[in-house]
Amino acid sequence: MRKCFLIFLVFSVFFQLQAANTDLPVKEWLNGYTDNPLIFYITGDGGFNNFSTELCKTLHQAGYDVVALNARSYFWNKKSPAIATAELSAYLKTQLQGRSNPHWLFIGYSFGADVLPFIVNLLDEPLKKELQTACLMAPSESTDFEIHWSDILGGHKKRDMDVVSAINAMGDFPLVIITGSDEMNFPFVSIRLKRYTHEVLPGGHHFDGDTEQVKNIILKHI
Repeated sequence: MRKCFLIFLVFSVFFQLQAANTDLPVKEWLNGYTDNPLIFYITGDGGFNNFSTELCKTLHQAGYDVVALNARSYFWNKKSPAIATAELSAYLKTQLQGRSNPHWLFIGYSFGADVLPFIVNLLDEPLKKELQTACLMAPSESTDFEIHWSDILGGHKKRDMDVVSAINAMGDFPLVIITGSDEMNFPFVSIRLKRYTHEVLPGGHHFDGDTEQVKNIILKHI
């Protein structure tokens, strides 16, 4: 029965993908830095705002190819974790193909940090094996894989998917969580991973706009 259910699930995801528009809202900062890991970044619900754009540029200027998903566009209509993982995995595999360094770094900011653990938990083994580090910046406690105006306007309604539970299911590879000193209400003590680091930077949700310092913290853990 379980085998039949898994087969049904695979075909269900496949046919939904065929019906969907799989052109992802991404920006790419590529310059042939294939000796370093590829960085895949998911924005917050503000999309490519000044913070996310400048951080991607700063990481690229440090010698890394960066590809970034506009979460505001992609998750404006609710996605299932399975569909999101399948679409992002297909894109990632294309980007990683032929690189001399097959590893990659997964960064999520705000909303992007909330969905990242769920996506990691559904990655196939080849992609998960090459994932070098995951980084969550300014995560929330819950999500539902959908952008909400109330959240964009500063609301913090609890959603039905628990982020900490997903984090604890991520497995044995390095996880870095970066938070601002003004945002320390995340339940860090509930995280049970062995290879987990919490970094604190001055400021609030945008770390005072200091993308250089954020970049330094990220690269320290690669």
